[in-house]
Amino acid sequence: MSNAQAPADRPSIITFGDGNSEHLSRLATSTPKPAFSGAWTTVELQPDVFVPQRFTVGVVVQSPGDRIHFKLLDDFKKFECLYHDQFPQKSVRELLAYAEEALRHAVQVKTAIPEIVFDTHCLTLALPSYTSGDDRESTVERLFQEIVVMAPSAKRKANEFEFIDTPTARQLVNQKLKEIAKMDFEKIVPSEGQGLLIDYEGVKHFLDLNILTAGACGSVTSAAYKSAQTVEINLLKSSRDLTTYSRVNKMDNIGLFLLLPQADLMEPKEYKKIEETIEEHEWKLERDGFRVVSLASAADLAKDIYDWAQPTIS
Repeated sequence: MSNAQAPADRPSIITFGDGNSEHLSRLATSTPKPAFSGAWTTVELQPDVFVPQRFTVGVVVQSPGDRIHFKLLDDFKKFECLYHDQFPQKSVRELLAYAEEALRHAVQVKTAIPEIVFDTHCLTLALPSYTSGDDRESTVERLFQEIVVMAPSAKRKANEFEFIDTPTARQLVNQKLKEIAKMDFEKIVPSEGQGLLIDYEGVKHFLDLNILTAGACGSVTSAAYKSAQTVEINLLKSSRDLTTYSRVNKMDNIGLFLLLPQADLMEPKEYKKIEETIEEHEWKLERDGFRVVSLASAADLAKDIYDWAQPTIS
């Protein structure tokens, strides 16, 4: 019997006769990219300027080149339990109101996260980090629930809410509009696609609008979100594209049709913020000649669109 020891185990090396790994390339699949990716940060609050204790009261996310999206704390019951009678509720509410105003301004002017600065030492943004998710809305909600420990526990009613994005909102409204407009449908909605590609001075541009007649242009846009910031971003994008199209084609009849969320599936505070955001932009847009309609029913919205568009059909 041989006393020679078996050679030590070595890593196996698999080689292919011709060194050609082309068949592996065919089998390989690319890693799916997240629908949303970018930076995120927290909003830090120091309730007492003389006490160096900070609390996370909000989150902000942003994909490269896009507007920020944020959510702030609006309930202070846990602070009251912590501080009892010493909690400066009035001043904290004023600070959070200022933070929301500053962040909303950042949304409108597309400020990058590192460039956002609060004019008070009681509010700061943490250093941004990378994040990703299905979309901005769900990413903000997830981070807020994970990070903002001073937020109240989510109620079941809020968890039952499902947002509707703009492509889905358009599909819902188009289904009802087909029933109402019948043969006129194709004269109002030129295609089932999302948006139009126009040629201006030899350069093609994409504009996100889906209603077009001989004398009017319009857009169905979703406001069926829990976040007022998402609604505001949608409003800004849709109104910008409608304004551009109307100026290029010299149209005075412009319509913006918003599909609202179901109020009974949301927290009253969240729904009120969405209403206030829409009302603020509605007033401004109407001064620019827009017709703005916001309804929670796709059927009611479709009827209003048909009544508005019918006189402009050639």
